[in-house]
Amino acid sequence: MTQQRLLSPFETGYFATDTRLGSVPIGGMPLFIGTTVRGAVDPAVLRRVLGELAAGHVLLRSRAVTVAGVSRFEVDEGYAPPLEVRDGEVDEYWELVNTCPDWSAGLFRAVLLRGPVDSRIVLVIHHGISDGRSAFALLDEMWRRYSAHFAGTALPLEDSDRDLLDGVDRLLALVTTDAEVDGFLAQVGEMAATVGPEGVPRTLPHDGDGSGDPGGRLALRRIELPPRHTGELVEVAREQGISVNSLLAGAALAAVRAELTEDGPLPLMCGHAADLRPELSPRLPVSTMLNCASGAGTPALVDRDADPRALGAVVDATMRQMLDTRFPALFMRAAQRALAPEVAAMLSGAPAIALSNMGRLPAHPMPAGLEFVRDEVFAMAAGMPPKMTIFTVGDRLTIQVEYDTAEHSHRQMGRIAESMSDLLARVTRTAAARG
Repeated sequence: MTQQRLLSPFETGYFATDTRLGSVPIGGMPLFIGTTVRGAVDPAVLRRVLGELAAGHVLLRSRAVTVAGVSRFEVDEGYAPPLEVRDGEVDEYWELVNTCPDWSAGLFRAVLLRGPVDSRIVLVIHHGISDGRSAFALLDEMWRRYSAHFAGTALPLEDSDRDLLDGVDRLLALVTTDAEVDGFLAQVGEMAATVGPEGVPRTLPHDGDGSGDPGGRLALRRIELPPRHTGELVEVAREQGISVNSLLAGAALAAVRAELTEDGPLPLMCGHAADLRPELSPRLPVSTMLNCASGAGTPALVDRDADPRALGAVVDATMRQMLDTRFPALFMRAAQRALAPEVAAMLSGAPAIALSNMGRLPAHPMPAGLEFVRDEVFAMAAGMPPKMTIFTVGDRLTIQVEYDTAEHSHRQMGRIAESMSDLLARVTRTAAARG
């Protein structure tokens, strides 16, 4: 008998068109994640590893099938993830991540781009079945399996998700009540009634040309911090009694504020991707392939030349309150309801900048002959507000400033990336001078 289940309402949005979660367009969005290495990757071994990944994670070997308007996942136990091998470097990578894959044959595949010196493995996953945390866990498993094959000891299959789990919104319904969602929506409605035009968070001005860069509408600017600078930022956050994510959010808000011409403190909103796994009972391991990402927003009044550490403290306090009141979980459940217009507008307001922080990740094992260069992840859609994807692999922090060039120009987002980098350097220099 074919293993199958219905898509949840949250998942259905990812497999539809012109759908959003809050301010984020999600319909059909791909998630690209991979690693660039110095040296040559063996395609035969990689194909074997991809098959092991699909065999160990049920959604990776599933298809989304719609019959009579009803969508369901159906498992294909014989699914062999396609691997496309072709010559290519940075330009070919950007061409790839600007494509909209055909998902009819499967929701998981890979591309191997081979250059004269470097190789780039890119896993292509439908965002409806994975969030960034589970995708990074999958990437690490890929490297553990690849390295084990070269050591002559294949790893056993993972058993964290051999059976189809329900969508995270349905799992949340088991640990939250309708009364809690009603109370949440009542609070949002009260806030909407009290916010005047002057209190509406500002967003970055759209200075794109409306069509985008012909070489790739979706783009990023990358900030890579060396181990010493990464460690210094961690120390600054610890001294402030806040999370590294909050410190980075403070710097991001300050960088955005520099692009706004109005005088005085302005209301800005920092968006945050939020992992719902801690809300579930039992809690799912990060290795389980499932999209468990919700969102939250932290408002702040930001003046010119604001101190990122002070803004970080504001963000940190607000985020703690958001988590204490279970905002990400209740927002996820509320988003599946028909909402009053003023409530819908409040919950779909675009942030000035959003952060998606994957946290600290272990360095990948590498077989002899390969040298790690960097990990790369990209999950953007046309019309998405600008965001920063943040992750630390080993002891190196990476910040990807991502944007839609049809709405925000390379010049504007380049200034923000440069300002972000300068602010983080200034924070650590100031701390060093005090110490």
